[in-house]
Amino acid sequence: MRSRLKPVITIFLTVLTVQGCVAAWGDSYNVALVNSRSIVIEYDPAVVNLPKLLGVAQAHCDNYGDDALLDSVSSGNLGIKVNTYLCVDRQ
Repeated sequence: MRSRLKPVITIFLTVLTVQGCVAAWGDSYNVALVNSRSIVIEYDPAVVNLPKLLGVAQAHCDNYGDDALLDSVSSGNLGIKVNTYLCVDRQ
């Protein structure tokens, strides 16, 4: 009987963990840092809309007349990804 409950409990805890990330931020991503040269966005790769994420980065860089350029992707805690976009001069 215990062996039957183990997969159910594992799935339940996984769903709670993924939902917890979205609930904590109120969306599938979180803008962690902004300045005139860059924007750092944390996101859950299981639920993120990547075009929306890029739109957020571009909208930030638009404030400075620049374009958003993906500089790095790293991993955070609990499977969260972290993208750093640079604001670069428009060509």
